Amino acid sequence: MANKMHKSFSFFLMYALVVTLQLIQVQGGYTPCTVILTSCHNENCNQRCMEYRGDARLLRSNCNFHNLCTCEFDRPPVGRSCTAPNGLCSYKCNESCCNAKCKDRYRNTGTGICVVDYNLYFCKCVYQR
Repeated sequence: MANKMHKSFSFFLMYALVVTLQLIQVQGGYTPCTVILTSCHNENCNQRCMEYRGDARLLRSNCNFHNLCTCEFDRPPVGRSCTAPNGLCSYKCNESCCNAKCKDRYRNTGTGICVVDYNLYFCKCVYQR
């Protein structure tokens, strides 16, 4: 009987932990502030992110989204917005689709617009963190 109680209690603890972590993430606890800076073709992305960060802590930089320098900070740099790429825009996914995807991804704080920048037509999310 004690073994069954132990297994049930362990399952409950794991379930509670998962739910708690999801709630923290939904409320923005683990959402970094992402900023799209430039193309990675002629720039040192990590250096650009360090110059841009101000008092925010740089968590990582990458060039994964179509070779765009994307920085992730622990909070928005002073006076700056969080912006993130959210796929490419096309006739299938236009402004309203982009906006809906951003609102869904950033828990209704995001606003999506299709932009032409760095020779790409992509969905850019501006969001509150």
